[in-house]
Amino acid sequence: PNNLPQSRLTSPSKRRPTRIPTPPSLRPSLDAFWSADVINTWNDTYSPSKQLFSPRKSHSKTHPNGYDSDNSIFPSPSTCPRKSPSKKLAAYPSVAQIRAARKTFAARKHELAESFLRELDNKIANGKIVELSASCGGVKIIWSKKLNSTAGRANWRREAVRIRGEDGEVVTKYRHHTSIELAEKVIDDEDRLLNVLAHEYCHLTTFMLSPSQPRPAPHGAEFKSWASLVSTTFAHLNICVTTKHTYAIAYKYVWECVGCGHEFKRHSKSVDPKRHTCG
Repeated sequence: PNNLPQSRLTSPSKRRPTRIPTPPSLRPSLDAFWSADVINTWNDTYSPSKQLFSPRKSHSKTHPNGYDSDNSIFPSPSTCPRKSPSKKLAAYPSVAQIRAARKTFAARKHELAESFLRELDNKIANGKIVELSASCGGVKIIWSKKLNSTAGRANWRREAVRIRGEDGEVVTKYRHHTSIELAEKVIDDEDRLLNVLAHEYCHLTTFMLSPSQPRPAPHGAEFKSWASLVSTTFAHLNICVTTKHTYAIAYKYVWECVGCGHEFKRHSKSVDPKRHTCG
């Protein structure tokens, strides 16, 4: 067999670096030899050129084989550490986790609401709201599917009842009909439930315990006074009673106009793209 010459491969790290050639016409006896401008010009002219790549722009380059640099087997020249995709996804709960959390909350939301309402009344009004509404069954908590644009609503009505005593004297007593409606489609976690319930409770205390004629404004000075007291007392639960909520409502169905990009959000399939148009 023919003995073919074997080529020896040299490691890139062991290769001798290319040296800058010595100027042939310069000698220590010449003034130009000691001139920094002359030496720098020579070095800039004969130094080995090295093509520079921007690490941040390298992902837009395409390799000769047609593979995109961000998805190919070639390593990126960037020295910046890359974030693992799994770590990015771990920061957000999965759809299954969100559904499981909502199912767990739905199973205990009514019990949680009643418990927190009792705690609110005991610490804020010494149980007065429950006491005044006891003759009508107390404060009723109603979960509503019709409340779509607001998170809750407090209802109060005072009924005057005249009772004649054994001595013939007529005595007027008052019965307080109270209820708090909570929106099922808006309140989907414990934090929203507690804050909305605290807000509606402040309405009841304003109507029932704040003597004001005529009837006090829904979000007037009396309401803000009760709201400040509730927010301070339950600050450890992140309770902050404001005049309006800014909760993002989770709609089940969303349609987007292909022309202007406007979104139509609904809780049911009430939009038919074949029959309805934007504008």
